Amino acid sequence: MNRWLKKYTKLEHLEPTLRALQLHLGDPKEWDDKNDSECIRIYSERFPEHEIRGTCLTEAADRFHFWHVFGEREKGVCLWYERDSLIDDIKQDGSLLADKVRYWLPAELSQLELRLIPFAKRKQYRDECEFRVLRMHTNPGMSADKFSFSANSLKRIYLNPWLSPKEVKREKDRISGLLKDHLKHVRVMQNRSLKQKAWIDAVSARVGTNR
Repeated sequence: MNRWLKKYTKLEHLEPTLRALQLHLGDPKEWDDKNDSECIRIYSERFPEHEIRGTCLTEAADRFHFWHVFGEREKGVCLWYERDSLIDDIKQDGSLLADKVRYWLPAELSQLELRLIPFAKRKQYRDECEFRVLRMHTNPGMSADKFSFSANSLKRIYLNPWLSPKEVKREKDRISGLLKDHLKHVRVMQNRSLKQKAWIDAVSARVGTNR
C-alpha cells in the first residue's frame, strides 16, 4: 500500500490551507469530468436533504498530466500527506466518507455494491489511482466546504517544476513563514519531473558508450 496521499492544488490556495489546516470540498456539479458529476448527482438523489461535496487526492506516482491539469502548471503545488494519518483525521468527522476510487466498465456496474457508487470511475482513468473524500451531510455550525487535517499528517510540499530558481526561492521563503510550530517538520521542495537528472545522466552515459 502506498504511504502517501497527494493533493494537487494551486499556489494561491496554499496559505489558507496551511493557516486553517483544512482542505476544500468542492461542488461535484462544477467538476470538469461530467461522468463523475453525474455519478455523484444520481447517487445523491437517495439523500435529497443533503448536498454532497468532495475532493480528490491521488495515491499514484508523479505524473506530468497531474501537474498540467490539476495543478495548472506554473500555478500549482502538491501537498503530500501520510496516508494512514490523514485517513485517521477523516475518520474523526462523522459527516465524511472516504475511499480509494475503483475503476469499472459500464457493464460491470450492475454487480457493484450501492455504497461504492460514489467511488466508482470509468476504467479509462485507472492510472489516476484516485482517493476521494466526500461530505455526505452537514451538521449545524459546520463549514460544508472544508474538512480538517492534523498538522502531523502533512509531510511534504512540492512546488511545480515550471518555476525558475528565483521563483522557487521566493516561494520557499514565503512558505517557510507559514510553517511554524506544529508545521516545522514539513519539507518544501521543487518537483523535478520536467528535467530528471538521473534519467538524463543515464541517457548520457549510455550514448557515451557508443562513441
